[in-house]
Amino acid sequence: MKNFEVLKPVTLDFFNTANLRVTTVMDAKCSVERLMETLSGDTVWTEWAPAISKVEWTCDKPFKQGATRTVYLAGGNAVKENFFVWEEGEHIAFYVEESTMSGMVSFGEDYIIEKTADGIRLTWTVAIQLTGIGAFFIPASRMVMGMMFKRWLKKYKKILES
Repeated sequence: MKNFEVLKPVTLDFFNTANLRVTTVMDAKCSVERLMETLSGDTVWTEWAPAISKVEWTCDKPFKQGATRTVYLAGGNAVKENFFVWEEGEHIAFYVEESTMSGMVSFGEDYIIEKTADGIRLTWTVAIQLTGIGAFFIPASRMVMGMMFKRWLKKYKKILES
């Protein structure tokens, strides 16, 4: 495996200030408990997010603020994540502490969960502070990631509603 590089931690402000941000929204007919069960799982991620090959939680349940996991990605990369927000059934967010991918200063994901009349609404934001050549491609990356994440959430919705 490639060597890990330390990234800078983030706060919630990062999801408004990073130079690459993509937000995708999904409505699903499921309970908040079902959504949280899958978000705190380790196999469902690989079913809806094809870039993820394995999720390994590195802390004990029940998960809470400070929970950690290692996510193994396609291409032999991996990230070590720290959940700095864990408000069960409402809001979770993590930042990447270490990554085997270069060109990133910081990386985080934010999941806002709302109950709706028919189930839940998940608002998912991915934020990355890129440097070097990667920063040059931000407009194209934003477009590609937006399309890709919409497809992923369609798969996720089917899983949640099955």
